[in-house]
Amino acid sequence: MNMTDQEHRIRVQKVFHEAMRVVLEPLIQAGNEGVAMTSSDGSVRDVFPLLSCYVADYPEQCLVTCTKYGTCVKCRAKATELGDENSHERRTQSWTQGIIDEARIKSERLPAANANARARYFHTYCMSHDVAGTVQRPFWHGFPLCNINQAITPDVLHQLYQGVFKHIVAWCQIAVGKQRLDSRIRALPPAYGLRRFKNGISALSQISGSERKNMAKILLGCLVGIMPAVGIKALTALLDFIYIAQYETHDEITLGYLDDALNRFVQHRHYFIDIGLREHFNIPKFHSLVHYADSIRLFGTTDNYNTEMFERLHIDFTKNGFRASNKRDEFPQMTRWLSRQEKLSRFETHLRPRTNLPPDPPGDVSMEPNPTLHPKKTMISMAKHPTYPKSTISVIKEKHNAPDFDYYLKVYINSRLSQPLRISELDNHLLPLTKLDVYNLFRFHPTAINDGDSEGDVVKALRKSRTHPKGQFDTVIVLVGDEAESTGVEGRLFSCLKYINNSYRDN
Repeated sequence: MNMTDQEHRIRVQKVFHEAMRVVLEPLIQAGNEGVAMTSSDGSVRDVFPLLSCYVADYPEQCLVTCTKYGTCVKCRAKATELGDENSHERRTQSWTQGIIDEARIKSERLPAANANARARYFHTYCMSHDVAGTVQRPFWHGFPLCNINQAITPDVLHQLYQGVFKHIVAWCQIAVGKQRLDSRIRALPPAYGLRRFKNGISALSQISGSERKNMAKILLGCLVGIMPAVGIKALTALLDFIYIAQYETHDEITLGYLDDALNRFVQHRHYFIDIGLREHFNIPKFHSLVHYADSIRLFGTTDNYNTEMFERLHIDFTKNGFRASNKRDEFPQMTRWLSRQEKLSRFETHLRPRTNLPPDPPGDVSMEPNPTLHPKKTMISMAKHPTYPKSTISVIKEKHNAPDFDYYLKVYINSRLSQPLRISELDNHLLPLTKLDVYNLFRFHPTAINDGDSEGDVVKALRKSRTHPKGQFDTVIVLVGDEAESTGVEGRLFSCLKYINNSYRDN
């Protein structure tokens, strides 16, 4: 069937709204009349479920709210007014439905024989009022106490990192030059918690949210000295906004910091216009920043409704299943794999009370390859083969700058004995081995719901070499007691990895 692109989009959006109405229609009766639910205390109460939040990226936000693409889904700012500093009247569900009803009534006055003309008039009238002229009965029509525009929540992943920050990186690359910025990024010294882009960032493609986060950590430091102060101030304000918006707790003071960061960016963003990179800031994702503080006041911190949480499920439910398949006719295999993981998890839950297994202690470390079976444990991954196999004790002490390694190895082995010796007696005993396998790094894999935390943290202990004349020995903080979790650094052991990261086994 021959259809124009516009007709195809309209039909797709109609199917979406009709499907959503079928799925969510029970909420209308439940929201009006209530439904009996049993609470955790055993009491039965009448509950009135409402459609209060809708988490989606910008294209789906426009689809859900029947908003013209390129405008704001939460206020009536036109596409040419998104960069204005003035506030605009809020969109409401009743206002949107009123525009749709007006367009439908006026289109029905046209001759009934010309259905295409009616459809075109309906679409044109709605679009002239910044309403998507696709459906006449949105799925949220009739929902009790619902304001679909207010229900739309901020989206840290797509709005801030894959939207605002993506634009800023592209503008900075043009402002100072891609090669110049890449050379500065390559010159950054390695540091714990920072990803090293050894080839720069200009050649990267299909950049993920976690890569954007890693770029945000280093971008400002690489631009100081080669970008004018006004540009640095604009970038600093925007980074402040991105990080403050992700606070796990908020009050009016922190929300004031958020508004201040946005005001500072608006005050200095003219730099990008002055150098010819932009003519305006009528960009929906930049405009969305003005609604963050109000949404946080309504719905709480942004980690409650960030799409990053659901993107993270792609790893557990899709990517891991695909890797377990033979890459041919993969969908049935992925479905079977996921079903087996769920059954194993349920079986383990069933076995736990029967076998009286103790609960996992905080900070428990597991080498289990399947995080879905042990979601509370922190996994550690290491290379399959050691970096320096069968290194002698003397080489380890010299190359890894660990002169007391043999003594602490004795202490460790002694602690594992059924009848340990006194510490003063250790000097009179020889080690039962002379060679050890040495690994120069390992990676923590904490179970995370956010995409940015999925890669884990790398901890390194690199021996001295021509590229690392002094080596690299990361410092770690080790919990030595349960009370240490609530006493700051008291009760913790600061240890340089030149003493603890030489993994060993008897050879």
